[in-house]
Amino acid sequence: MHIDQKYILYLKNNDSKGIAEIYQLYASRVVGMILKNSGSEEEAYDILQESLMDIYHMSIEKEFVLTTSFSNFLLLVCRRKWLNVLKKKKNRQVTNIDDSLYHIEDTADQEYDALLEQMEKENIVMRLLDEMGKSCRDIIKRCMKKGVNQEEVARALGISYAYLRKKKSQCMKTLTQKIQEHPYFNTHG
Repeated sequence: MHIDQKYILYLKNNDSKGIAEIYQLYASRVVGMILKNSGSEEEAYDILQESLMDIYHMSIEKEFVLTTSFSNFLLLVCRRKWLNVLKKKKNRQVTNIDDSLYHIEDTADQEYDALLEQMEKENIVMRLLDEMGKSCRDIIKRCMKKGVNQEEVARALGISYAYLRKKKSQCMKTLTQKIQEHPYFNTHG
């Protein structure tokens, strides 16, 4: 865990003093990067806000552990968001981001890509699960919760433990088949 994990916790815990510290430390760098690349100050603050929200969601949905500096990670997220905005605005000329001023470590780039890919996979799996029957959804979702054993799940659903195990096995087989047939998993592995 990186020493800058505290910034992730500030976002996760909605710590207003901590979030103010993030803005104080990093807003000028984000604004400078975006102003230098065909953007306005207002757009820069929008990108910063969206990026902080993305990092917040990562921290809530995942047990996100920062392995690089928060500065590098935040700038990477902001840079990618801004490049996506620029791609959509084809009438503006895109200038190269000055990597010498805003060097982003390769590990942060790879970490972010891996996290996004993992989140995409999980979102697809959850959508596929939601397409299944109610009993399968209930069984799988309840069994996925941390700290809940299958005997408790069986009691809560009013079924026997043996039936729960059999039904869960059938449901997981169906879900696995749906995952294997999904185009995303055929192209991304």
